[in-house]
Amino acid sequence: MNTYSGAEAARRLGTSIPRVVRCVERLGLDCRRPNGRLGITPKMLERIEAELGRAPRTPGLTRSQAQVLAALVRSPRGLASARAVAEEAGVAPATATRALRALEARSLVRREEVTIAARRARRVELIHANHMADEWPALAPALKDVVPKRRARERDEAVPHRLRHLFWNTAPSQLVVSHGGAYIARRLLTSESLDGLAWGATNLSPSDWRRAAEARGLDAPTRALALNLAGER
Repeated sequence: MNTYSGAEAARRLGTSIPRVVRCVERLGLDCRRPNGRLGITPKMLERIEAELGRAPRTPGLTRSQAQVLAALVRSPRGLASARAVAEEAGVAPATATRALRALEARSLVRREEVTIAARRARRVELIHANHMADEWPALAPALKDVVPKRRARERDEAVPHRLRHLFWNTAPSQLVVSHGGAYIARRLLTSESLDGLAWGATNLSPSDWRRAAEARGLDAPTRALALNLAGER
C-alpha cells in the first residue's frame, strides 16, 4: 500500500510537518515505521485532513487568507461577520479578521449593505469574495482545492441569530430545536434560503423533516426536498 511521509502529507495539506506530527499523535494513528519516520496511509491522510483541513499553497496568499477566501466562495450569498467567516473557514476569529483586512486591501473581498426583513426592516453588511478583482482568475482554480477542517461542535439548540430574519414573526419559544423542530423545518423549506437549509440539514433531526413534509400546502418538489433531508430518498 502506498504511504506518505510526514513531508509529503504536509505538502498535500498545505501545512507544516510539525502540525502533521502533532495531529498524528493526537489522533493516535499507528503510522511510525521502525526507522521512526511516518508512513501515512491514504485513510489516515483523510483523517488528518478532516482534523487540519487542506489548503494547498496558493501563490500570493497565506494559508489563512486562502482559507478565508475559499470560505467566501462557498458562501455565495455572503457572510454577516468576521466570526461567521472564521467558523466557515475553520480558523480563529482573530485570524479571520487579519486575513479579511489583507484581502480587502487587495480588493479580493467586498462588503455589501442589504436590507433584511426582521420584526422591522434593517440593514446588515455582508462579506463577499470579489470575483471581479484583477487577481481573481489566477487565484480561483487553487481555491477549489481548499477544504476547511471538520467543525467539531454540538448541534445548535436554537435557530442562530444570523437566520432569525427568516422567522421574523415567530415567538422565541418556537425557535428552540427541541420544541419547534418540525415548525423550523417547514419555515426553512418555504424560505428559499440556501443558508437556512444548510443549517437545518445539520441541526434538525430526520423526524423534524418528515413531519415538515406532511404539512399542507407544500408542492411536490418541496415535499421531496424535505424527504431527502430526512434521508428517505
